[in-house]
Amino acid sequence: MKKQFITLAIILLTFGGFTSTEIVPDQRLIDYLGAEKTETMLKNNPELVRYYNYFLDHSYLITQVPQDKYDATQLPVINVPLLNGKPDPAKMNVLKLEIQRKYDDRIILKIANCQYLLVMLSEKEFIEKYNEHRRSLGLIIE
Repeated sequence: MKKQFITLAIILLTFGGFTSTEIVPDQRLIDYLGAEKTETMLKNNPELVRYYNYFLDHSYLITQVPQDKYDATQLPVINVPLLNGKPDPAKMNVLKLEIQRKYDDRIILKIANCQYLLVMLSEKEFIEKYNEHRRSLGLIIE
C-alpha cells in the first residue's frame, strides 16, 4: 500500500510539473524594464508579465518587401538585429523600438539593411490574438 501511495505521489508530482502555470519573464522584458521592476510586476501582476511575454513574439509580423506592391523607400526605417541578412526575432525587442501602435491600423516599417518589413499589428488585432491564446490555455472560459 505504501509503495502504491509513493508511486501515485510521484506520478502526480510529475504531472503537476508539466501543467504548472508558473510565469517566467522573457529576458527581453527584463532587459527593457530592469530586473527589479520585472520582479515587482511578477509578484504584483503576473498576468501582465504573461501579456508582455506574448507581446514580445506575437505583436508583429516580418515579411519580405513585395517589390510590386510597396515602394519601401517611402516607409519609415527601423533598425533591428539581423542574422544572415534577415531580421532575428530572438534578439529583437519590440518594447525597445518604442513604436506607437494604433488601435485599428497596422504600422509598416522598412527594416534597415535588408529587404524585409516589420508590420506591427493594430492593438485591436493583437488583443484578439492574445485572447485566443489565453482561451487555448484555459485562462478565458466562455
